[in-house]
Amino acid sequence: MFEFMVSKHCFPDVVAYNTLIKGFCKYKRVEEGMEVFREMSQRGLVGNTVTYTTLIHGFFQARDCDNAQMVFKQMVSVGVHPNILTYNILLDGLCKNGKLAKAMVVFEYLQRSTMEPDIYTYNIMIEGMCKAGKVEDGWDLFCSLSLKGVKPNVVTYTTMMSGFCRKGLKEEADALFVEMKEDGPLPNSGTYNTLIRARLRDGDEAASAELIREMRSCRVVG
Repeated sequence: MFEFMVSKHCFPDVVAYNTLIKGFCKYKRVEEGMEVFREMSQRGLVGNTVTYTTLIHGFFQARDCDNAQMVFKQMVSVGVHPNILTYNILLDGLCKNGKLAKAMVVFEYLQRSTMEPDIYTYNIMIEGMCKAGKVEDGWDLFCSLSLKGVKPNVVTYTTMMSGFCRKGLKEEADALFVEMKEDGPLPNSGTYNTLIRARLRDGDEAASAELIREMRSCRVVG
């Protein structure tokens, strides 16, 4: 289609290029997406926030952490401003690739900037900390949300409970579950399954059965 457009002297704009790049990245053909990006640059078109964010996400999906970071650095160096989605994708990719220290540098910069992190940002960082064994740091960040005027959602609570369970802190997970039912969002199937799996790992079949009964009585599907 692009070749046909060019042959008719109808040259694609940035939106058209972004659509094609997104298509390649969606099907894990990010290198071809990069080729389209280079072609776009050669035609004198400047990539925008969507262009760079799509490529960063594509490289992380392809488990190519180095090129994802390279594209982010290039984005900043040419003066294209990342938005909160860009930062969330970057932080999530770094955390999932075991690069929590680098994610923390980005997160701390973001907190000092004029851009407001959203609940997705905090969920990503809490999960990254917990999976790296830094459950106490994750809990500190969770507890700081109210001071920042950010309301935890079901993912925030479930992620923190999962961190506690992974660390063997069953009482802390139970206390947070009670708090969630009293003051927070309603637990979903992910919340219950997190606690049920923890009980089964401990060999506590009675407690897991009780959670399953509660889950069913609350009509939670999962």
